[in-house]
Amino acid sequence: EGLATNTTANRPPWNASPFAPRPGSSECINGWRGSIQLVLNPAWAPSQYFDALALYRYPPDVVAGVKWTHWNDLGNIYPQDEDGFAPNSWDNVGVQYGLRALVNRKITVDEFLDLNSCVGGWKQPREMVLGNYPWNPRADPRTLDPWDQANMNVSAACKSGPPAPRTAGSVTAINAAYTSGHVFTGDLRIPIIDIRWYLEPILDMHHTVGSFSARARMLERRGHADNQAIWVAACSTLDPVRLEGNCAYDPTGDALDVIAEWMANIKSSRGAPVTRKKPARAVDSCFTGDGGLIHAGADAWDGILDAKPAGACTAAFPLFSTSRIAAGGNLRDDVFKCALKPVHRALADSTYGGTVFTAAQAARLKEIFPSGVCDYSKPDVGKPSR
Repeated sequence: EGLATNTTANRPPWNASPFAPRPGSSECINGWRGSIQLVLNPAWAPSQYFDALALYRYPPDVVAGVKWTHWNDLGNIYPQDEDGFAPNSWDNVGVQYGLRALVNRKITVDEFLDLNSCVGGWKQPREMVLGNYPWNPRADPRTLDPWDQANMNVSAACKSGPPAPRTAGSVTAINAAYTSGHVFTGDLRIPIIDIRWYLEPILDMHHTVGSFSARARMLERRGHADNQAIWVAACSTLDPVRLEGNCAYDPTGDALDVIAEWMANIKSSRGAPVTRKKPARAVDSCFTGDGGLIHAGADAWDGILDAKPAGACTAAFPLFSTSRIAAGGNLRDDVFKCALKPVHRALADSTYGGTVFTAAQAARLKEIFPSGVCDYSKPDVGKPSR
């Protein structure tokens, strides 16, 4: 996954699931399970949504017609078809899950093939249903389906037979995301202090790598990120078993003070570049749980976006990844739909490092990826040319 994991987490209700070991969990389970349904499935929403609609006496037929997806919520941006479904930008065609683990010899070729033949994808919005328990609270608990497989593309014989189909996203939807300004492309010229708590030990979905994906996009687009400082603070207490935390120090107030000073400097010196008016504290920094400074300076996060030894903040707050970065993507994490290259070319270039595939394994790889695998040297297929 690339995401944070731990071996001691023991949090209900997921610790009772027969599909996951107990104890132990990952950010994918603790942070994202449930969020995916909320974003993708037009038939599902939390029960309190329906309670609120009933309270305001919305007619049942009106409620039944609502399509609960991110894309339908933004109907002024994403075009809808004749049945009211907005196209989906989520795509995993050609994505080689666990590629970096394979290259780093953490998994075998056969494990890599099994993973990618069985991972499948999400069904298209019009095919999705309310599902089984717990996503459908009226369903029999014996239908327990914690990962919502009812709405996945699956194959019962995926390990030896037909691979589970992947999901093709809509290029129209991806285009709309870019042209409407919903994708941060790195072109931002105002003062920025990106602040967050380090919540990886409790598997929170607000992971620190997002700050550096933003920086990488700025570097790609503008050649520098001198108007961005990244601040990360420890929490005073974190319980990795119950996955709970208390963060006594909130860096927001201090960051706003620095931004106010920065803005005042800009205002008093009209025409001067934003980056020349930075206060001394507008630099990369990290803090203890009580607000004590661990380190501040341009070298704080060395080793993340460069090959330098780990900086003091990098060492204090280890960075995790995402499933797409672990599948060979870059730290910008900015590809909705990847360009594809033939499997035979991937086997001949450096895609798999020094990993050797037997003839049978190479044939199976071609069955799993009949249209090719992701070529992350090329831009997002859905990104407009301008």
